[in-house]
Amino acid sequence: MKMQIPKNRSELSLTTSLAIAFFALSAVVLLVSGSLQFFYNYQTQRDVVFGQQRLIAQEAASAVSSFVEDKFNVLETAVNLENIAAVSAADQERILGNSLGFQPAFRQLALFDGQGQLLTQSSRLVQARSDQFVDQVLEQAFVGIEQTERYISPVMIDNESSEPLVIIAVPIFNLLGDFEGMLAAELNLKFMWDLVDQLDVGETGYAYVVNRQGDLLAFADTARVLRRENVSQLPEVSEFMAGEVADEDGADLAPGINDETSVQTFVALGSPDWAVVTEIPQSEAFAPVTQTLISSVIVVLLMAVLSGALGTFVARRLVRPLQALTATAVQIAEGDLNQEAAVTGNLEIAQLATAFNNMTAQLRSFIDSLEQRVADRTRALEISGNVSRQISNILERDKLVQAVVEQVKESFDYYHAHIYLFDDAGQNLMMVGGTGEAGQQMLADKHQIAAGKGLVGRAGQTGQPVLVLNTAEAEDWLPNPLLPDTKAEIAVPIMSGNRVWGVLDVQHNVTDGLSQADADLLESIANQVAVALRNANLYEEAQEQAKREALMNEINQKILSTKDVDEALQVAVREIGRALNASQTIVRFSQDSDADKPFGDTKPLNGANGQQK
Repeated sequence: MKMQIPKNRSELSLTTSLAIAFFALSAVVLLVSGSLQFFYNYQTQRDVVFGQQRLIAQEAASAVSSFVEDKFNVLETAVNLENIAAVSAADQERILGNSLGFQPAFRQLALFDGQGQLLTQSSRLVQARSDQFVDQVLEQAFVGIEQTERYISPVMIDNESSEPLVIIAVPIFNLLGDFEGMLAAELNLKFMWDLVDQLDVGETGYAYVVNRQGDLLAFADTARVLRRENVSQLPEVSEFMAGEVADEDGADLAPGINDETSVQTFVALGSPDWAVVTEIPQSEAFAPVTQTLISSVIVVLLMAVLSGALGTFVARRLVRPLQALTATAVQIAEGDLNQEAAVTGNLEIAQLATAFNNMTAQLRSFIDSLEQRVADRTRALEISGNVSRQISNILERDKLVQAVVEQVKESFDYYHAHIYLFDDAGQNLMMVGGTGEAGQQMLADKHQIAAGKGLVGRAGQTGQPVLVLNTAEAEDWLPNPLLPDTKAEIAVPIMSGNRVWGVLDVQHNVTDGLSQADADLLESIANQVAVALRNANLYEEAQEQAKREALMNEINQKILSTKDVDEALQVAVREIGRALNASQTIVRFSQDSDADKPFGDTKPLNGANGQQK
């Protein structure tokens, strides 16, 4: 028998599927590992970039601090080395003039005594503006100079040039440490611009200086400084304005002064109260990370391609035995059950081929046994039909039951078969037919079994078949000395409607020699026997009825042929006695003498000898 094998909805072969699976798995693994590696590299590079940015900011802050420190050193040199407080007014003027000439960042210098009196001054500006400088020094610097070694003022913006300015001052003490005056200078911070512009902040980075108010003091774009631009909205500047001396996170990645996302940090100078902010564009700062990412993507793609090729090779080697097994399975499905799969390949595939061959062998055995069972079932149906045909023509009960047990035993090669029928009281099952000498002996002994006792009694009482495969294990089995070899037994009730007529009992001399199939077949035969028994009973009743009617007709004819009443009575008594096989037959009758006399005297007649009494 050939079977049509449905096509798989998927058009991909197992080799392709495995290759794709290898490729996908490798790609996922590589992607995950690459992503983790990239994340780790990014975090590492980020820490490196932030650390480098921190160092750059510290170097820039050191450079700016050095610019201011140099100017303080110039003033302290004039105070300490030249002993400016002790020289003449001409020398004092000369010293200030030299200092102003050597330091272009100084716009004005002024020398004051301990009482705040101006001793001399030197300026690049007109006198009016010089007087304004002197007033500012006295208002801002002279108040606290006695308490400090140095003084630097907040940033001031020149109204005419818009340039940022600060006043720096150093105190003058005598040998005893007494305050004798101070030397002050007005410092133009535009000379700091070139210094800030030349700071090395990467290739495209930049630095700028802000004060505590967020005002831009130095930047490469001097126009923005001259416009007095406030950059307090920038994250690093905001942190400095909030009182931090340095970026606690090392650096931030945020929009910078040129609205470009950049890595930025700051360092506060302390004195002066400024901060140096450095920025490096994100593209430059994370260029190594970008290169690493590109390299990782290329490596992942190459590894994925190699994995796909290797997966295809491995898949083909794995699938080859499966393809052979599939071809074998197709041939078996088409009906060639003699095919066997080659046991090759890896352990699991070899085990699969072995299991497949075992399955094929079991399938062959199953088909053979199925064919045998079909043949047995066909034979059983034929025998059942034969039994039905035979018993349908037998109308006498004794012949019927004997014919059934003989046919059942011979047809199925059973050890013994017999039939029990209930007595009129329905209390006992009387054996009415059996096979062999044992059957004849039990019939002669009028063998019977009480209802509910043993297998036969249980089947008769419950109306359900009883199948015992091993009689040695059945507690209610009743052994029969005439049947010593009984190993298995089936008791099937003979039923018609709800009435149980009796039990068809079959025994076998082989343990497990009977099965449910036997029980089903015997139940079918028992149903046919029930119908035949009912027909036999009906036939017997009809025969009896016909005999009675014939006898009555014969007696009636004889009575009608008599000539008087006495002769009629004699004939009636004689014939009824013969019909009933009675030892004596008496007829009594009475004749009323008058209407008021009750029915009384009778004349008995002896029916046995015809005498009248």
